[in-house]
Amino acid sequence: MVGQELRLEKLFTPIRIKSMELKNRLIMPPMGTILADAEGAATDRLIDYYEARAKGGASLIIVEVTNVHPYTHIGIGDRGSCAIYDDKLIVGWKRFTQRIHAAGAKASMQLYHPGRQTITLDPAKPPVAPSAVPCPCPICHDVPRVLTIPEIEELVQAFAEGARRAKEADFDAVEIHGAHGYLIAQFMSAYSNKRNDRYGGDLRRRLRFPLEILQAVRERVGPDFPIIFRYSAIEDVPGGRDLEESVAIAPLLVQGGADCLSISTGTYANLMSRLIAPMGMPMGLNVEAAAAVKRVVDVPVIAVGKLNDPIMAEGVIAEGKADLVAIGRGLIADAELPNKFVAGQLDDIRWCIACNECIFRLATAARFCCLVNPELGREREMELKPAPKAKRVLVAGGGPAGLEAARVAALRGHRVVLYEKEQQLGGQFRLASIPPWKQEIIPYLNYLHRQVEKAGVEVVLGQAVTASVVEEMKPDAVVVATGGRPQIPDIPGIDAQNVVTAHDILAGRAVVGQKVLIAGGGMVGCEAADFLAEYGKDITIVEMLSELASDVPMGARQLLLQRLEAERVQAITSATIKRITADGVVVERQGREEAIGGMDSIVLALGIASAGELAEEIGDKVSEVHLIGDAKTPGRALEAIAAGAEVGRQI
Repeated sequence: MVGQELRLEKLFTPIRIKSMELKNRLIMPPMGTILADAEGAATDRLIDYYEARAKGGASLIIVEVTNVHPYTHIGIGDRGSCAIYDDKLIVGWKRFTQRIHAAGAKASMQLYHPGRQTITLDPAKPPVAPSAVPCPCPICHDVPRVLTIPEIEELVQAFAEGARRAKEADFDAVEIHGAHGYLIAQFMSAYSNKRNDRYGGDLRRRLRFPLEILQAVRERVGPDFPIIFRYSAIEDVPGGRDLEESVAIAPLLVQGGADCLSISTGTYANLMSRLIAPMGMPMGLNVEAAAAVKRVVDVPVIAVGKLNDPIMAEGVIAEGKADLVAIGRGLIADAELPNKFVAGQLDDIRWCIACNECIFRLATAARFCCLVNPELGREREMELKPAPKAKRVLVAGGGPAGLEAARVAALRGHRVVLYEKEQQLGGQFRLASIPPWKQEIIPYLNYLHRQVEKAGVEVVLGQAVTASVVEEMKPDAVVVATGGRPQIPDIPGIDAQNVVTAHDILAGRAVVGQKVLIAGGGMVGCEAADFLAEYGKDITIVEMLSELASDVPMGARQLLLQRLEAERVQAITSATIKRITADGVVVERQGREEAIGGMDSIVLALGIASAGELAEEIGDKVSEVHLIGDAKTPGRALEAIAAGAEVGRQI
């Protein structure tokens, strides 16, 4: 698609928020990275990450949750969340704004306090909140200590001082974080605020804390400095705020000093299903809530939530449903997203697939990462540089690991040939796009296909790489990315005719009867169950662990389990299959054997075994052999793609 065919007339017009003029309507919302240092200061890695998005065309970069008070600041080893509670932090943030401004974007800092939504590392410092009501979520569930009125007044000033420091660090605006169940949201919502003093009770008293913060911030930053206020229009929890109440409070927030409203939804109670919507949740899920708020205020309104489709984003602005569009995970996946939008280069966009690995990894204290973008958070060290010497490179396997390795190696100047034994590229990731609600994987696979072609990779389909192929081609380097094969354990009866693999089912190479038993209740088994249930099959899953889908990221897991329940899929957990019979299996549970019969078909979803034998076969024929992805160690697509990116840079 050429640029003039994609008409984004509204999305790329300027807009003003108070004294700040933005060059377009695409902004980067705040999203946690844990790339600051242990004290909360801006690091080179954090600046590099945001600078890439500023260079990529976003008009406003809003720095992630930045703590205004030391009580709840968390530092883990050499890293931590952002902070602005001390004047000594100003100098580092000034270096940040200099780089963002030089890259052509404006910068805002999101000021926040987590309240009860934090992990307690020190038993002597429990989380604080308006009321002693724990968060109903799987991550933060400690009973908080109730804030006293003097402490509340101190926190009001902490927000104001944080805004003052942000302005001194040359930020162009601040955003007050009143969304997602953090401290300000806890005061605003009847589901978390049970106070009966001047900070709790009816709506006006619950709004006292945010309104006092807005007033104090305005006093510190002056009349012209932009203040954005973010809040959840729909909390979607029992007793939480609904859209009607959120619309009612919007004018009050504007009267209190907000120059722009950013409309999100959710709290930690629905963190991975609504707040950070996974595959299966609709695109633009918060747009109508933003539109409802926009109808009652005369300041700019920001919409957010799966809006990385340029046509949809343009429509949101053109139809007057919001004034700005915030794209979060789409910019994580591709820092150049706005530039590619305006140039009409949709074929070159590395699409976010809403897998939520970025958030899942942070929630498990891992490093910030993205399944489709291995450079994330390592922009400087992963910069593509020309190879010192052009080599003849053979890539065996056209799954995501092989495709990424081929793409990167070709861009560095190598002559690359990729062989795939199937007639289609994509490997197991292509199969992963077949179950219900997984189709968001397809645009990313299409991106990989197009990029290897554009990079000049020669692709050979329908032919596996053998030792003789290598001998004939005489490559300088071989990347073995042959993936894995379904694990077939040594279970009596496993070779019966009624036994097939989940991979064969998804690939259309096998059919099943009406009553199906699926051996294995991890991601593959549960998604195969979801797939077959849509065809009206009666499904029973047998899983050796105590719960299903334990390897699925939280939000996607929640939606998947809900669908399995609605489809009346039966689950037998904590059970080990001992043997397969003519019409079912015999399992062992709690030391006793139990027969499960009446089944027409058995579907195996018992894991993946490496299929990397080629590396050993050619070890004496090529001086440089790289074994990556499932061919080396079965794992997740995230690790496989990252390995491809690394190897493509090493050759």
